[in-house]
Amino acid sequence: MSLYIILPALFIHLYLPPLMSSREGHLLDLINDATLGVCIPGVALSGLLLMAVAYLQRNPASRPHLNRVSFRLLVYALIANIILGVIVLTPSKEVTCSFTSFLGTASIMFSGCMSCCIALNLLFVLVYGFNGNRLEIYYILGSLLLVGACNITPWAAGELGWYAANGTCWLLGPPDVQLRWLIGTQSVWMILMSLLEVLSFVQILVFMVRHQFRIQSLRANTDTFSGNLSPTQSKSGIATLRSSLLRPPVMRYRPIIIRIGLYPLLSCLLSTTSCFADVYILTHSELTDYNIAVRILDTFAYSLRPLLYVLLAATDPSLLRALRTLRPSEHTVKTTQPWDLSVSTGSRHTVPHDLARADLDVKWNRGRREAYELQGPGKEIEITAGDEEEQMQAESIAQQI
Repeated sequence: MSLYIILPALFIHLYLPPLMSSREGHLLDLINDATLGVCIPGVALSGLLLMAVAYLQRNPASRPHLNRVSFRLLVYALIANIILGVIVLTPSKEVTCSFTSFLGTASIMFSGCMSCCIALNLLFVLVYGFNGNRLEIYYILGSLLLVGACNITPWAAGELGWYAANGTCWLLGPPDVQLRWLIGTQSVWMILMSLLEVLSFVQILVFMVRHQFRIQSLRANTDTFSGNLSPTQSKSGIATLRSSLLRPPVMRYRPIIIRIGLYPLLSCLLSTTSCFADVYILTHSELTDYNIAVRILDTFAYSLRPLLYVLLAATDPSLLRALRTLRPSEHTVKTTQPWDLSVSTGSRHTVPHDLARADLDVKWNRGRREAYELQGPGKEIEITAGDEEEQMQAESIAQQI
């Protein structure tokens, strides 16, 4: 994958014959305008979002909500996309062309590495039980090492620079040499990272489905088990199985996990599209309608990256929760059912027989979430402060994903 074909202006010089029809020139002018039209908003919104994140990080109330490994990795990816967007919007100069080319391709690869690390971190923390906070430094160092090896090598070898034949920043060799450098230093690694992202997300989904079936089976067994025992035995039996019914972090944070998984999936889509399009363009220099369509697709696969990333980041659950802390918090518990529960630790309440489930909107109450254990319709439920060790473990895992 290469940055150098992101600008339609580069397409004019690099891939198209010097003498082109007015129709083709007009088409490429339209592509150039459309590219700038999506790249400028992406860079501007990314800058505004990073300023908002910096403000929330300084706010003591909102800072804990942003203390998540995947969100920090996302911020690094946004910074890389801003660098990419600035390079796209800056006219190429012959003097600085070599460094500009290096910085552009490095930004794209680093952004892809951060998305891959987000997917791997979810897998390592939720499935294999690793500590995401400890792995974060290895994600960054490994990404920097890979990006440096893949981009410093052609730069140090003198393969990047001003390509006088086309008047653009490009690899200096003929098309077959360009193709080898492109595949060896960019495309192969981006495709491998895309495969890792997909495999990690699929494995996490399988893990979540298996946990869901296990919890449903345990709940069914609990109802059967408690119905065949005396009241005293039933109470102790339910208490024994209570730990099995508690939702594990992978199920408790299921919506957040699926939402975080959108970042690597988006990166996978953009990376694979641009990689295959780059290789196709270098191996098919003919100016046909299909080839022009591939070049247009490749252009937007690059130029849309900053805008799509910032739109996803703006709706990130951690960021939204941090923004809510700027408003006065409510220390009440609301229910959508026609009956009410007073929040008093240790008290018991009987659930009506016609109520199948309690749909509770439990909010943070003085920094601590109340845990509600529903044993079934027509039975007593006990409102207790959630097990502190379990709650701390869940919050710790939430910071690691």
